[in-house]
Amino acid sequence: MKIIELEGAFAWCEGRGRRERLNTLWLEEIAVGDWVYAVMGQAREKLTTDRVNEINLALDGLTAAMQGETDLDKYFPDLPSSK
Repeated sequence: MKIIELEGAFAWCEGRGRRERLNTLWLEEIAVGDWVYAVMGQAREKLTTDRVNEINLALDGLTAAMQGETDLDKYFPDLPSSK
């Protein structure tokens, strides 16, 4: 999730159509615009933009699979192809 606003030990974050207030005590030196990995209301890890793109692509792949798509290679380019 992307940090939109800081409030002391908390941050308002947005990502994938959601807005959430996260506890940021696990992290050091965060700023508005940083990306974080969130679990159960906690910002657990600061992420690079490249890592955010990988995660979003994988989540898009899971969504596509749940909708019946079977050609998922484009969502997981770092995995060896099964073809």
